[in-house]
Amino acid sequence: MYSSPSVLGSAAAAGTGAATLAFTGLNTAHYLVAAATLVFFGMALLRLVPRRES
Repeated sequence: MYSSPSVLGSAAAAGTGAATLAFTGLNTAHYLVAAATLVFFGMALLRLVPRRES
């Protein structure tokens, strides 16, 4: 959808707001933030789940 913008996509990219966010090249940053969020979520789950007593 965002890899080859059409005429309509170019018109949306020329606007302001959320429509321009997809064209700023921040995909890598978004993936890094999502990965860090998942890692921290997993670490929080490990702290919340009770451990077995052996």
